[in-house]
Amino acid sequence: MNENPAPSDRGRKTAIVVLVLALVAAAVWITILLMQQTGGPGQNGPGTTPAPETTTAPGPSATPATPSPTQSASDLPGTPSLPAAEAATVVWPDPGGTLRYANPEDAARGFAEDFAGFTDPVYGEFMQGDARSGELEVRPAADGPVTTVLLRQLSDGRWYAIGATSSEIQLEVPVAGERIASPVELSGSSRAFEATVNVEVRSHGSAEPLGSGIVMGGSGPDLGPFSGNVQWDNPGTGGGALLLFVSSAKDGSVWTAAAVPVGFAAQS
Repeated sequence: MNENPAPSDRGRKTAIVVLVLALVAAAVWITILLMQQTGGPGQNGPGTTPAPETTTAPGPSATPATPSPTQSASDLPGTPSLPAAEAATVVWPDPGGTLRYANPEDAARGFAEDFAGFTDPVYGEFMQGDARSGELEVRPAADGPVTTVLLRQLSDGRWYAIGATSSEIQLEVPVAGERIASPVELSGSSRAFEATVNVEVRSHGSAEPLGSGIVMGGSGPDLGPFSGNVQWDNPGTGGGALLLFVSSAKDGSVWTAAAVPVGFAAQS
């Protein structure tokens, strides 16, 4: 008796085994797909399908309507104001106004012609002191006396006249930066036609003096002492300048000038 199955029986059994394995594999694959779609563990966690990454184009940044806390007033275009301590040192131009000078020569010219009242002055060269200051000589004519304009570049980067001295007028009292009341007492020495020195108390930003008067010094070849006082309308706040000038004997134009910045003392 032959115990080995016939070749045809072995073929049928092998085909059945292969078919069963294929069906099992298909069932496992289908189960995995169903788990990923209905809550199975995916790449980004249970029940999730990775979302495509998107990039948002940046929009235009807004321009701030107000300056940042690190900006000071002097950093901003069109802002004319200076810190109070600096403003108190200025004779010209008005530290609270809009007129500004980019160089010392223009500041000296503005002081001489627009503030002191010289009509056709002769200007010297700017003489540098430190990096932010210097002086410039002004004469009413080529052979006239010297008015020396003191100039300084302040924190806004602009140039200002902070005073003026004269070969003919030496003011001792009041000193630059002093607070004055009315009447203001003056003393010093001078040399002038008919010994007359004109005095004006000017407020920053005003062409009209708050008060004016004269003091009498020397009229000869040497300087002579003067003393006196001038009444003026004291606003009790703010400041300006004390201007002293000598007039020409020929036509009455400004011959030489001196100026100091002053504050206005509170009224009692």
